[in-house]
Amino acid sequence: MNAAPQTVVGSLIRDYRNGGLSRREFFQKVAFALGSIALAHELMLREGFASEWEAFNWPDPQDQAVPTPKESIAAGEKRLPPSVAAEWVEYPSGEVKVGAYLARPNAGAPFDHPEGGRSKAFAAIVVIHENRGLTEFVLDIAQRWAGEGLLAIAPDCLSRLGGTAKFDSMDAAREGIGRLERAGVVADLHATVSYLKTRADVRKDRIGISGFCWGGGQTFNFATESREVAFAVPFYGPPPALEKLDRIACPVYGVFAEQDPRVNANLDATAAKMKELGKDFNYKLYPGTQHAFLNFTAPQRYHAEQARIAWADVVAFVKKQVS
Repeated sequence: MNAAPQTVVGSLIRDYRNGGLSRREFFQKVAFALGSIALAHELMLREGFASEWEAFNWPDPQDQAVPTPKESIAAGEKRLPPSVAAEWVEYPSGEVKVGAYLARPNAGAPFDHPEGGRSKAFAAIVVIHENRGLTEFVLDIAQRWAGEGLLAIAPDCLSRLGGTAKFDSMDAAREGIGRLERAGVVADLHATVSYLKTRADVRKDRIGISGFCWGGGQTFNFATESREVAFAVPFYGPPPALEKLDRIACPVYGVFAEQDPRVNANLDATAAKMKELGKDFNYKLYPGTQHAFLNFTAPQRYHAEQARIAWADVVAFVKKQVS
């Protein structure tokens, strides 16, 4: 670090320690001074601020026997931190009952209500699981969003087949995902958004959607199907057909692995078409990563450093959309 940034950072550290800067302001200013989110994270760790900056540390990869879906869900439930409240909810989607894991801040500061006054209504985000249904990783992501001040809901898209926990193995759950029809998935996601709008603790104009792998593709597709979502964050999910992109009405930020040729095959064409259409679309290829690099339960692909960086990027994007 040369002298000028070092002087600026030293001043920012003093201001933060003295209470002159919020945690978010401090991190943003340090990242700007250093020109790197990764270097800002390293400084937070070195100065002992990590526990203040990041409520949830990304865990070490789990090199163990593959759990059953039920065991994985139970492990996710046990991860619940004190700052987060969680519950299982159920709501109708036509003739089907959709089950979902919901996490929200346990005791957060009230937000400004769009109709005036103050209320404890939170921006919300839908978290769509991978192709094995609800897992420990997905529950952890919902809890992370609650730690960031949002209400998060992770619908069980296997509800139409009895629910993820009813499957005997991850392979069986994956086979179940393959049996789902897209129309049913879209209907269940519409039902999820409708359910959120019935809750007094949700800001109805600040509901976004995100998803991983299979769920990333569903996220991108749902952005073409719904005018009710305020933002979309597909994680390494293939984009929809180019002719459907004009239907997207919300900002989109995509997280993609550098070494994921199948998913990334049409990214350049998608970006060009979105630009032509005047759509708000940004994406990033995270270096040295493979598909599913945020999933700590898949040690062969998990990339702890880039997972932290990608999460910081996504949080910054989402908070800009819901502010």
